Amino acid sequence: MTRSPVPGEGGTGAVVVGAYLRALRESVVGLGALDVAEAMGYRSAITIHRMERGATRPRFLVVVAMLRYFGVWTPQEEQALLDLVRQGDQPLDKHGASARDRLASCWCAAEEIRTSAPRWLPPSVQSTAYAAEYAKTYPAEPNAIPGFPEPAAGRLLTLLVDEDLLTRPVGGPEVMAGQLARLQDLILEGVLVLRVVPSSVQTAVPRSVTQFDLNGQVRLYAEELPDGVRYSTGPEPGAALDRLEAGAYALAAGYDQLEAARATFAGGRS
Repeated sequence: MTRSPVPGEGGTGAVVVGAYLRALRESVVGLGALDVAEAMGYRSAITIHRMERGATRPRFLVVVAMLRYFGVWTPQEEQALLDLVRQGDQPLDKHGASARDRLASCWCAAEEIRTSAPRWLPPSVQSTAYAAEYAKTYPAEPNAIPGFPEPAAGRLLTLLVDEDLLTRPVGGPEVMAGQLARLQDLILEGVLVLRVVPSSVQTAVPRSVTQFDLNGQVRLYAEELPDGVRYSTGPEPGAALDRLEAGAYALAAGYDQLEAARATFAGGRS
């Protein structure tokens, strides 16, 4: 019987911690895994690579030492990582800001990403003007979080977007026209696949769910909740995304909707 890819013996929490530690290391230009290994007292980079892949459950004292090495001193962050290391395959991180930092780290580590957007566009595809206006218009909803990389060559993003988001006004017509034009540009660059989902289908996933394909074998899911992020390896979140994608309009029809919405807003510029 075929089963969905799961993390190694480290568990889901170890996968998230590993992606976070890898993102911290890669944020320092020229810093390799061997450099970190030697600083931690290891003779080779094997242990660091296994930790970054989530293939082993890291020792908490080693994680703390690595955080110190990378300049992270926040007690709340240490506690959040400890929770992830200790818990099983369904950790719920209640440290909001830290949870979003690690969510961004998963974006950085993933080769392929599939995410649903029932209420707001993910920060990686927001234009600067759209992000600023969204914060003013919907201050109670999550918005752009620093650290999320833009779609780029070598990292495919499939975005399942509610059709109402194409016409939901944020800022003036010029802001929306610019935002929709940005989506078109990303599609033409080959780094974004846009699937427009009828609003009636969106009830299957009432919140944002993101699938990260890591290391060519681990499929990690992150469900954004009001008090943090729930990480898992499925299969429930994956099945929900599958249902959304199956209910989406054909690619050409979805692109036509995008173009029609952009033209409408462009025609309404003041």
